[in-house]
Amino acid sequence: MTMDRNRMMLIAAALTGVVVLALGFLVGVQPQLVAASSAESQQQSVEAQNATLRESLATLEADNAKLPDLKSELATLDTSVPSQAALSSFLTELDQLAGASGTTVTGFTSSDATAYEPTTTDVAAPAATDAAASDAAGTAPAATAPAAPTAPELVTDPLVTATNFSSIPITVSIQGSYAQARDFLSKLQGGSRLFLVTTFASTGSSEAGDATGVPDQWTVGGLVYVLQDAAATQADQAAETPATTAEGADDASSDTAAGE
Repeated sequence: MTMDRNRMMLIAAALTGVVVLALGFLVGVQPQLVAASSAESQQQSVEAQNATLRESLATLEADNAKLPDLKSELATLDTSVPSQAALSSFLTELDQLAGASGTTVTGFTSSDATAYEPTTTDVAAPAATDAAASDAAGTAPAATAPAAPTAPELVTDPLVTATNFSSIPITVSIQGSYAQARDFLSKLQGGSRLFLVTTFASTGSSEAGDATGVPDQWTVGGLVYVLQDAAATQADQAAETPATTAEGADDASSDTAAGE
């Protein structure tokens, strides 16, 4: 009986120890394991975020290094196509270009700004073939004509619309030889303000090869552009009064022609 009682107590003690260990695991160890697993998962997430932030920081540092060049490029583009008419500044540049080319600005006019209209091309219908024409006439086909040159592909930007872009027709009269006029034209097209030349003609020649004669008169027509709508640009034109001194054969005079 004593042995059975001792055995029962040992078994009970063993069971009690197992229960205590199980409860200790459930109450103390398992929460720690869950917390450790959660902390490891959070650590991996934070490390992934840090890697992403390091890449973003490297990109920002690279962009920041380019910032001076980008600002310089923006200033050049802003001068080329300003956000206001700025005809007075353009007229000043014309005088500088004329002086550099040996010509003299004798007249300047600007018409009202017009809204931007996207350029489109018309696709012409294909012409009848030589074979079809020869069959209709009952004669042998003629030699194949050389292929006509194709126009370059037009490039447009949907961000440029009539609500944020306009053009101002400009006419400039200069005095000088043909070579000087061509030099002025070249400098004008390479100037700081974007200028599209549409006409270039002589208004009469009195030089006739004589070095002592009066220089030729030349007219240059074209367009300058403004990064705003036509109504706002016209308001800028009305507020400005660019003037140029016409130095012809007669007395000098000052002509104000903005907004005409």
